[in-house]
Amino acid sequence: MRIFMFLIVSFFISFANEILDENSLSPQEQKYIKFDQNCTKGDSWSCSEIGMTHYKQGELIPAYVYFDKACKIEFGVGCELKAFVLTTYESYDEAFDIFKKACDNNSSYSCLNLAKLYDDGNGVDKNTTKATELYLKACKLGENGACHMLNLR
Repeated sequence: MRIFMFLIVSFFISFANEILDENSLSPQEQKYIKFDQNCTKGDSWSCSEIGMTHYKQGELIPAYVYFDKACKIEFGVGCELKAFVLTTYESYDEAFDIFKKACDNNSSYSCLNLAKLYDDGNGVDKNTTKATELYLKACKLGENGACHMLNLR
């Protein structure tokens, strides 16, 4: 009977500590944990959100890891963000492939970044004509930065 009571009391103490630990976390920490759990379960959006959290804090390697997870789950925003981080590390070839695929699927953000690669000759031969075509496409798709770049030409 004592052992049984001891186990019950131990269970409640452990449960109480768990509640206290959870309540001691900031709302941002709780949100991060929830996104991480969802990312682990295969939610690419949650992986991208965690990646953005790291990116905004200047933590590019953890950001890349989470963007890569999101990209492996499904091609989309996570892949574009992964490609953007790759350009930071001058891994232009892989970034080019991702931006091209997304631009071909009418992602204004990727068309803009692909245009920048052509404009600067990063990962591809410099081609201002191709860059202008891509800025125009991105602008028509609603990317204001691309419209601005066209105005500068």
